[in-house]
Amino acid sequence: MQEKQQIEINGTSLQWDQARGLLQFEEADVVLFWTKTALKTFIDTIEEVTGAESARVVMEAAGYRTGKIVSRFYKEKWSVEETLELLPNLYAAAGWGVTEFKRICLKERRAVLSIRNDWESKVVQAQGKKDAGTFLGGHWAGVLSGLLGETIWYKVTEYEADEEKSYKEIELFPSSKTPSENVREHIQTREQQTITQLEAMVENRTIELRKLIRELSSPIIPVLDGILVTPVMGRFDQERSDDFTEKALQAIVEHKANMLILDVTGIKAMDNLILSTLEKVTQSVQLIGAVPIVAGISPELGMEMVSKGIYLNDLKCFATLKHAIHYAIALEGMQIVKKEDESL
Repeated sequence: MQEKQQIEINGTSLQWDQARGLLQFEEADVVLFWTKTALKTFIDTIEEVTGAESARVVMEAAGYRTGKIVSRFYKEKWSVEETLELLPNLYAAAGWGVTEFKRICLKERRAVLSIRNDWESKVVQAQGKKDAGTFLGGHWAGVLSGLLGETIWYKVTEYEADEEKSYKEIELFPSSKTPSENVREHIQTREQQTITQLEAMVENRTIELRKLIRELSSPIIPVLDGILVTPVMGRFDQERSDDFTEKALQAIVEHKANMLILDVTGIKAMDNLILSTLEKVTQSVQLIGAVPIVAGISPELGMEMVSKGIYLNDLKCFATLKHAIHYAIALEGMQIVKKEDESL
C-alpha cells in the first residue's frame, strides 16, 4: 500500500499521507466528517448549548469568518476573476455541492449564486428542519468580502430540499451589515428579553409582596364587643392608604363596632400621607356612626406634629393604647373590675 497518494479532480488536488495521518486539499490540511451523523451531531450540540436562534447567528458568523480566511488563500494564488472562475470546481470537489454563479457583476459588487446538494441542506434535512441554514450564505458573503475588499452580505432568495436533493439561490450584495453587528444585535435582543423577563418577575413578585403586606399589616383586632383596635405602622403609599381605610370600614360593619382605636405607637415620624390617611379614616368612621380614637402619640411625636402645624383637634387622643381602651370601655358604659381574692 502506498503511503502517499494524490489525485486530481477538475484542477484541484487531494493528497493522502498515511504515514503522517494527513489528508490535504490544495496542499492544506483537511478532515472528513460524516454529514448526516457527525456533522449533524456537532451542530445539534451547538444548538443545545446556545439555543436554536443563537446557533443560527453563530453558524452565520462562523461561515462569514471562514469565507474571509479562505479568500486570503485564493488571492495569494489567483486574481479575483480567476478565483471566481475556479471556485465552483473547488467547492464541488470538496463536497460542498454543485455551485454556479448565475449572475455576477464586479463593478456593482453583486452576484447570484446557486448551489445544488450542499452539505448544509443535508444536515438541515437530517435535523428535520425546513430552513436553508445560515453557514453557507455567511460563508459566500465572507468569500466575496475578502476578495473584493468590501463588506458583502447575503440573502437566500430560493430554497427547496428533500431527502434526495436540494437547491438554493443566494443573492450577494454590498451592505453595511456584518456578522459582528448581527451578533451584537442578537446579544442585545437576548439581553432585552432577559431584562423584560426579570422585570416581569420583579413586578409579579412586587405585587405578591404588596398583597402579603396588606394582609399582614394593620390587622383589625376586636378587643371587646363593639371595640376594635388597628395598629398604624410602616410606610404608606396611596394604594395602602385606600386599602387601610377600606379594611377599617369593613371591619366596623362586620363586627358591628361602635369604636375604632387607631394605634400609632409604631409611627416614628408623621408625614403628610399618614396624616391624610388618619383624617380620611376617622372621617369615614364618623360617617358610619362609629367613634374614632387615636392612641400611642408619644411626646416626641406630639412635638413634631405641633412643629409641622399638624393638629388632631376633632379627635380623642391618648398617649397609650391602655388609656384609649379604658376610655372606650367607659364610653360603652362598662368598667374593668379587679377580681377579688377567693382565698380570703
